[in-house]
This record gives sequence, structure tokens and C-alpha cells, in this order.
Amino acid sequence: MLRGMRGRPATKTTLAAAMLLSMATGSAAAAGGGASSGGAGLAEPAPKHVAQAPAAKPSAPVLAPVASIPQIAAGVTVRKVSRRAASAATLAYVSHARGQLQVRADVVRLADGFSVFTDQRTVMPEVPQTLRWNGRAAHGLALDGRYEFRISLSSASTSSATAGTALPGGAAPESTEPPPGSASVGAFTFVGAIFPVLGPHDYGQGAAAFGAGRAGHVHQGQDVMARCGTPLVAARGGTVLMRTYQALAGNYLVIQDPVTGQSNVYAHLRDPALVRRGQRVETGRPIGVVGHTGDASACHLHFELWTAPGWYQGGEPIDPLPTLKAWDRLR
Repeated sequence: MLRGMRGRPATKTTLAAAMLLSMATGSAAAAGGGASSGGAGLAEPAPKHVAQAPAAKPSAPVLAPVASIPQIAAGVTVRKVSRRAASAATLAYVSHARGQLQVRADVVRLADGFSVFTDQRTVMPEVPQTLRWNGRAAHGLALDGRYEFRISLSSASTSSATAGTALPGGAAPESTEPPPGSASVGAFTFVGAIFPVLGPHDYGQGAAAFGAGRAGHVHQGQDVMARCGTPLVAARGGTVLMRTYQALAGNYLVIQDPVTGQSNVYAHLRDPALVRRGQRVETGRPIGVVGHTGDASACHLHFELWTAPGWYQGGEPIDPLPTLKAWDRLR
């Protein structure tokens, strides 16, 4: 963490890719961006108009009869954040039965057939239903891999829930299997994060690495060297805790992930971030471009990873390099 960013944010917020390629990588030499003193300058300036990059939205799914459950028509769409990964998958379905039905939808991990998330609801005829899954599982974030939605029915009956609304559902135990006779609706690949730098890059060493000595403190992030102007995206979606300028961090941004409880910090952006404090952002949403604002001697992204419950809310900064490299391999 940049020392000049120390201290709690002025206000608390609720926790919550135009893929341009850069032309050449920045130097692997250590960048500045990290040494500072004092905690002033964290108050967010008066909001200025910043052009917002529109979030990518999946097209409406095409509904088709579900195998073995002809009274249900369903379809699945996914929101891609890389060539192989989805940050969210949406199941849409409608019942053509004459009366109300009890419908169960499971997100099933294909590697072992286990359900990691279950939604149960009572539906009325011809009332569209939507279930959006963003990676939540019984114990936090689902494992990367292939998944599918499966639908099953129980006998039509009256429920204590209002028809057409979700019953208490949520994360199913990891050992749960979908009911016998459940029908597959659509498969997709889920990867929980995306590498934040969309262009040629390398990893800073020495003074640019996590834990490197600074004047009176240590470097609490990892510098990723890239040409100024290289697009940046949210590695994990969540709620923007802080978006401001600080003399040493430059333009910086903090996003709190509500699934893992971790915070991601992005510093030295060339311009103010493309998202606002308090805004919810998707994984892979454009947030700005690489710069060298603040105390930085070269173009780079200073990236920090804070454990739950997050940035200056009880969490601690940890070495993000293994995580960054894991995300990098999935591009």
C-alpha cells in the first residue's frame, strides 16, 4: 500500500471490455509509486463528469423446451470477460403449465456433478423467471471450471411464498447432487477473475515487488509494468470503495469484492477512473488506463490485494503476485 494512502477513507460505502491492445511493454525495472509519508489528501474531490464505458450486457436468451420437462422453456446467456471465461451466467425460463409449479434450478460443476448453488421458487404460468449466477458457492467463490444450469420440478403445490418469487435458496452444500431427472439447460466456463492489464506487460522486481523496503515502510503491492495508455479492467467485480487522486498514489481506485470479502487497489492511473465511488462494477469492466500519476517513475499499475474484510476495514495487504500470475495464465 502506498503510505500516503494510509488512514481510513473519509466515508464508508456499502460493500458491495473494449479490449484495446497496447503496443509495447514498459520496463521491468522497479518503478517509484510507493514511497511516501503522511496520510493527508484522501478526501475525494468534488465529482466531475467522467465518460462512462457502457457495461457489456448479454443478449436476451432464446427460450426452448427443456428436455424431459416440456412444460418449461429455458435459455442461458453468459457475460464473457475473456476468450474462455464468463463472469456471470443468466438462466431465463417460463412455465407453460396450466397451474403453478415448484421449480428448482441448480448450478452444477461438471468435474464432479456437485451442485454449488440452488434456487427454488414457485412459478405461475407464463411469468418470466430469471436467475443470475456470478460465482457464489457454499463457501465463497466457486472453483474455476465448467458448469451448467439444471432444472427440475416437484409436484405442483401451494407454497408459503408468493407465486413467481424466489423461495429462500442460495448456496447448496458442496456435496449436494442435483435431483434425479434434472435436465441440463446450458453449460459455460466460469473463471472468478480476469487479469487487470489488457496488453503487453511484465512484473516489476526489486523495489517494485511486494515487501520491498521504502522510507519508513514497505511496499504493499506489486507493480505491473506496461505502456501508458494500456487499458485496465476490474479484476474482480464489486463496489467502489474509493476513487480519488492522492499526491503519491496518483489516480487510484479501490474495489471491494462482496463474494470473497477482499479488496483490490489500483494506483497510478493516467486519468480519473471510469467508475464512481459507491458504484457496483462487473468483473472485466473498463476502469481506466495505465499511467504514472503521483509518485511513479515509470508507467505501471500498482496493484494491491487485501484480505477480508477488506481495505482498512480489518483486512491486511498480502503479496498479490501469485494471484496476478494465476489470472495471467487464464487470459
